[in-house]
Amino acid sequence: MFGWRLLSSLLLWGIVLALVTLRYTTGVFLLIAVVGLAAQREFYLSQRAAGRTVFLKNGLLAGGLLYAATFFSVISPSIGFPAAFSGEAILVLLVILGALTRRVFHSKIEGATEAMALTLFGFFYVPYLLNYATKILFSTPSGHGFELLTYAVAVTKFTDVGAYVAGKLFGRHKMSPVISPKKTWEGLVGGVLAAMLTSLGLIHFFPDSLGVLNGIHGWILGVGLAGVSVIGDLGESVVKRDAHVKDSGQFLPGIGGALDLVDSLLFSLPVFYGYIILTGRV
Repeated sequence: MFGWRLLSSLLLWGIVLALVTLRYTTGVFLLIAVVGLAAQREFYLSQRAAGRTVFLKNGLLAGGLLYAATFFSVISPSIGFPAAFSGEAILVLLVILGALTRRVFHSKIEGATEAMALTLFGFFYVPYLLNYATKILFSTPSGHGFELLTYAVAVTKFTDVGAYVAGKLFGRHKMSPVISPKKTWEGLVGGVLAAMLTSLGLIHFFPDSLGVLNGIHGWILGVGLAGVSVIGDLGESVVKRDAHVKDSGQFLPGIGGALDLVDSLLFSLPVFYGYIILTGRV
């Protein structure tokens, strides 16, 4: 298992590093979309495994359209930044109406509310939240969207690494024994420290592109992103335990499913995007 985990990690981060080095934004977008849709599919399949009804194809179609709408809106100078929000709002409305219409013309009534609710939740929980990666990538007027996205992902993922290492070495006190028995308070401290070091280190070594996050912003984001990433991780644990599955899927051998891969990002990316927009750090 360790060998598969190491190989999968090297492959994944090798692809990410290559995209970052080449500054291939379209490639990053495609990676976001593929992983997002794979994670959404895993969520729907876990619900089916628990005996619940979901509109898998409809939900995935909505997720794909969301990524496409955001991509084509924000890269067109003639449409501009505000159109990304109006197009997204229209799509969300269509998803809601589509789910309702699908059940209206269906002969089976039992489970109708559950099916609509789970389909919509899967759409908002995975592709909608992960779509903030696309917004960070393309929607920052400073032109440093690539660096800002890399920063947010790095701080989030090093939180996971720090928590894992500290938990393994020093973990004694369970943080949430019912939801995730392996997580400890010592791991949380290690995750926050790792996030802080990553945040301040990246801002220090890349002042040209990340200088807007200098000063108090680097400290706030280090602690804040670490906190919400842990909540995102625990949130996915709730979903898996409720569906009685250990891993969301087998997207990467040794690591687990795509949803396992992005669970912490689903919370940290929207928070990061909201922070840089509200504080003018773009």
